[in-house]
Amino acid sequence: MKNTVNSESKLGAWNPDLIQAESDVHMESDPICSSAGCDQYKHKKKDRGYDIDYPVPDLGQDRDIKGHFEDLDLAEKIVGHHLIMGTKESKEKWANPAKKVDYDFAPKLDIDMRRTEGSID
Repeated sequence: MKNTVNSESKLGAWNPDLIQAESDVHMESDPICSSAGCDQYKHKKKDRGYDIDYPVPDLGQDRDIKGHFEDLDLAEKIVGHHLIMGTKESKEKWANPAKKVDYDFAPKLDIDMRRTEGSID
């Protein structure tokens, strides 16, 4: 709204009646089309020379992922605890309690600071 007020103060009030009529705009005209018409989409399609619908081989699980799960199983056996992530309970358990506090990041200065600030000015 502030920008609208600033623009209207410089350029005058906005009047929707001053917008061009549809008859002046040529609504049916397409800037991509030439005077001969819209025939750029009618080109003959060339054969690519190769097949794009080829089968993708399934080589199974990646070795890194498989190794990760093996390492995770070993670590869980060592510490005697099963890792659970992404559940409501685990999110509550490991949540940062400081994020629940509504901090005032712009506190009002005390009277001494305000007097000093006034003296500096």
